[in-house]
Amino acid sequence: MSTRSQLATSLAPQPLRTERRDCIPGRLRRLVAGLASSCAVSGVMADSSIPGRAEFDVCQACHGVYGQGTRDLGAPRIAGLDAGYVERQLREFRSGTRGADPADVPGGQMRSMAAALPDDAAVERVARYVATLVTPPAPATVNGEVKAGRALYATCKPCHGTQGEGSPSVSAPQLAGMSDWYLLRQLEAFRADLRGGGDSGPAASMKAIAASLPNEAALRDVVAYINTLSRPSARQQTAPSGTQFALSDVCPPSFDKTDDGHCRFVSLYDLYTADPGDGGLRVPLPPLHDGFMPQQADLGRYLFFDPLLAGDRDLSCAQCHHPDLGFADARPTSRGHGGYGVGPKRSGGVPLRRGAPTLWNVGFLTSLFWDGRAASLEDQATGPLFAPDEMANTPEGLVRSLSTNSSYRRLFAVAFGRDEAEPISVREVASALAAFEATLVSINSRYDRYAHGDSSALTAQEIRGHNVFRGFVARCSQCHVPPLFASSDPAVVGAPPADTGPYDLGVGELSGQERLRGAFKVPTLRNIALTAPYFQAGQFSTLEEVVGFYNSRRGHAVPPGIELEIHWHVHMKNSELSADDVADLVAFLRALSDESLRPDVPTAVPSGLPVVARLLGAPR
Repeated sequence: MSTRSQLATSLAPQPLRTERRDCIPGRLRRLVAGLASSCAVSGVMADSSIPGRAEFDVCQACHGVYGQGTRDLGAPRIAGLDAGYVERQLREFRSGTRGADPADVPGGQMRSMAAALPDDAAVERVARYVATLVTPPAPATVNGEVKAGRALYATCKPCHGTQGEGSPSVSAPQLAGMSDWYLLRQLEAFRADLRGGGDSGPAASMKAIAASLPNEAALRDVVAYINTLSRPSARQQTAPSGTQFALSDVCPPSFDKTDDGHCRFVSLYDLYTADPGDGGLRVPLPPLHDGFMPQQADLGRYLFFDPLLAGDRDLSCAQCHHPDLGFADARPTSRGHGGYGVGPKRSGGVPLRRGAPTLWNVGFLTSLFWDGRAASLEDQATGPLFAPDEMANTPEGLVRSLSTNSSYRRLFAVAFGRDEAEPISVREVASALAAFEATLVSINSRYDRYAHGDSSALTAQEIRGHNVFRGFVARCSQCHVPPLFASSDPAVVGAPPADTGPYDLGVGELSGQERLRGAFKVPTLRNIALTAPYFQAGQFSTLEEVVGFYNSRRGHAVPPGIELEIHWHVHMKNSELSADDVADLVAFLRALSDESLRPDVPTAVPSGLPVVARLLGAPR
């Protein structure tokens, strides 16, 4: 028997001695029956009102009632894993992209289990339920040298994090707390080319990392070290009544915690070197606004959702940048101070002449607001706070409101490492909000999987749409530059007028430059399917309308008497894209959606004021 065959046999779950492999389903049925009996007594199954609890029944046969795992079945501990990671795994098994190999017995079982879930909503519920499970770590079963493993773990750290917390943006699962025998099996499989051989994406990276370990003993050393890592503490939403709020000391997903406690952004795009001007797949991301402490980002999260920041204590940042609306507000133009309600139903208050742009990926930008008037996240954060027609606060009023709140005095002291007696400053408020907004990263769409080497991530229509996007006729990628699909540069496209007053001259209004009359910052196309309507005042309701605008004669929408120097990339003299081209392009744009790193909305904030409500039925 070859080494590969021997390893394949050793990696498969070992059946009971009295049963053959083809009897595994019968054994699972008996195990499910036993679990059902014991759970009926303990009451674990009684509360089917918890979302995902009932659907989890198909998982617990192998993974255990509490997600603790079952070594005999090759089922790892899954309790507390990141919900986004679990959801992606279930989707892959459910679609048949994993577990189809007859030799992969555990994969086949997972595929059958995932297929039992009725729809994508059930998959999401199960994933979220798994993330809530808590179980004590299993005892160590792998012998290895922890000290040697720590040095070798340096190759794993860029993706899996300093504390093994994982990073959903690079499909790197949480390792801390995972069954050590399972980690060893996976490393052995990658090192023996049983996994990752036909994949140029994350699995191929894992294969390369495993192959870089010098010998079998090194695999055990790495696993032994991982087994010493503490499971990341769950981010606290709020403390129970009568107790204190707390700030997370864990960097957000896709951020690596450095030795001095700061959060640094990590992604697979760090490995790429292609020229951004070519609009290709493997282009590096620009630098992100990182380097903050995890406590500062978590403080910014509370501030973002707290109406205390407004002059009338009735408007939070989240009401115009709602997480259920792509961190925008789904309105053509926003309504500021004095308004009530959220999203399209918001009414009253001061009408603003522009819509709220999405905050997804703002940490990469060096020009913010539609007219680019802010050059940093800190400047952007304070703009609405002190604008009379928006949050209508003053620096003095903001500091006074926060300083008279004992919880905020304590949280600011923790976040910025100072004495609680020192005064809260506007600079600290801006820094905390900027740190939180920098965590709003969206780089894990199906397009990204395609860019990282998964050729099956996009449909044939979406691939055609990508070719249209990059093609000489449409030229979309020249302004919406991948991988951000945005630009901090302004562009004059000849936008149609809005019904909010005189023709909006955008950047030209601020700068006075003739060539920038009617110019606006090129917005991101990330999560574009979630952030309608489009353009600075919502002139277009659908993506088809937007593509139709660019597929029409250059300058056709500019009102008579308005002279603009339209960007040369907007070049059509007549419609050159066919109806099929338009449909393909729109399909591709929809493949840019990703909210896997969306932060938790706090159920309460230190001021005690109401947190913005969730919007049922909002696009996701």
